[in-house]
Amino acid sequence: MPQRSSASAGCPPSPGMPPLVFLGPTLPQSEAEALLTASFHPPAQRGDIYRALAAGYTTIVLIDGEFHGRPSVWQREIADALAEGATVHGASSMGAIRAAELHTFGMIGHGRIFAWYRDGAIVADDEVALGYGPPELGYPAISEPLVNIRATLQAAPPELITPEERAQLIEFCRGLYFLDRSFAAIANTGPAAQWPAERRQRLAHFFREGRKDQKREDAIVALTAVAAQGFKRGAPQDVADPGKPWRRERLVAEGLAPAEKFDAAAIARRAGMTEREVRALRRELSTIYFVAQWGRAHGLVPSSADLARQRENFPASGTIPLPRLNGLLAARALADAAVRAFSAVNGTSNPEAAGRDIVLAWARDNGIACDSLEGEALVDWIIESSPEHFGFKWSFETEMIETLWLLGRLERSPREVMA
Repeated sequence: MPQRSSASAGCPPSPGMPPLVFLGPTLPQSEAEALLTASFHPPAQRGDIYRALAAGYTTIVLIDGEFHGRPSVWQREIADALAEGATVHGASSMGAIRAAELHTFGMIGHGRIFAWYRDGAIVADDEVALGYGPPELGYPAISEPLVNIRATLQAAPPELITPEERAQLIEFCRGLYFLDRSFAAIANTGPAAQWPAERRQRLAHFFREGRKDQKREDAIVALTAVAAQGFKRGAPQDVADPGKPWRRERLVAEGLAPAEKFDAAAIARRAGMTEREVRALRRELSTIYFVAQWGRAHGLVPSSADLARQRENFPASGTIPLPRLNGLLAARALADAAVRAFSAVNGTSNPEAAGRDIVLAWARDNGIACDSLEGEALVDWIIESSPEHFGFKWSFETEMIETLWLLGRLERSPREVMA
């Protein structure tokens, strides 16, 4: 499987790009390649849809995604992709879940599992979860997803399993940890353990011969459908279109889009800032965010002394109520704590250099890489791209207003300044 990477100015999109498919244990890549000419990436995690858009992909197929150990792909980034005109398909696993959640926004769902989630027949995320081995070995499965168990039991002949027994077996499997689910566990434990030996043998034989891999079947349906459609970019949808106010309200209500959008140029003019000052402030605020993220990931917590030092840096903020002031300063205080901790371990005496080193460490921790960028160039690209590019709910305009408010260059709060 290809290694995960990020797009940047140093990784330009290719013209006429094929679809991007996030695929892991659901279907062997060799079989998928026979169905669709595409770029295949490992199971999606948070921010991967944004990275796909930045790389120039306009057709995205989400099949497998991370559930455990790494943050899952956000609904928000898929909604943003749809709003930008990308076509997003989902099936089988994480793709089926997200398609059921977002089909009313335009995400295209495929297959039986998607329909189960869409119609409320199943609701738990762990229905599609399974344990699997490393990509180098082709993601070998070490447990059975519950959706495959459901599909197999539903295909069992009535002379083997009654509807009541089927419901009991499914309920038994629902109570198992997802890594413990298997057809052997069904045949040898739980309700079936009380059946006569001959009947349990027939059940085990049916599982060997009649097992349905519903996730695989749905992936084939999705890839076949995308191949039949070809690669066509959808018409861009403006989430702020006044003719579709419900779209904007729904995105905001579900946290899929920011509630406010400010004009950075207008704010700068109001505060008497030059373009150069705005660019420098953007880099500063972006760096603070990444450094604070690294600190949070390493369990650092700002102390009252950290907050006190930050308040000393903004003497004009004395009119801001203390709880609100502490909230505005929290990320800065955490970033200070991160720089101090990092410098103590690495012997760095320059806080600015330590901050850049932390950004690079954050990139390594989160698998952010680009073949054409490394070291200082990678740090510069990450800072210039800003946290929004990597899937974080961050707005430079909002951060800019809060900073100018702290500096006393704006007299009103962020929510009032653009009124």
